[in-house]
Amino acid sequence: RTYRKVPYMSKHSRKITCGAWSSDNLLAMGCENKQMTVTNVDGDTVENTLLKTDPYSITFAEMKTDTKAPPNGSSRGDSTISLDLGHKTIYLFDLRDRENPIELAFQPKYGNISVFKWFGDGYIMLGFSAGFFVVISTHMKEIGQELFSMKMFTSEV
Repeated sequence: RTYRKVPYMSKHSRKITCGAWSSDNLLAMGCENKQMTVTNVDGDTVENTLLKTDPYSITFAEMKTDTKAPPNGSSRGDSTISLDLGHKTIYLFDLRDRENPIELAFQPKYGNISVFKWFGDGYIMLGFSAGFFVVISTHMKEIGQELFSMKMFTSEV
């Protein structure tokens, strides 16, 4: 396998704040100009989206669906990009449904999002600056509902 450098000078005009690779070799990056880009291994832009605020963390994952496999037998893979926007909300962007992103906000008493991590079958756990630990599901029937929340720490998670 041969590796080569792909220039990114023209992709972002400001500092890149986060990035993640998918299992399909896509690179998602967020930057200080409130922008998310997705590029393939050849450096071609697959997606370029303006965001409400600067992203601080980005990851690929798979949202829960009602069906086990997507239509037409294609692989679902990790087609959902999740971003921490301004330490206040989680933004879910499905590359297979680009017109319908989902933004999840949380109770102000939790404080700012410190960290979030996908686990299991489409669940996200989040740690907050006020010491709260929250678990949510990305299943559309449960979206927007907290499955678990508890103040577990006296300081930031």
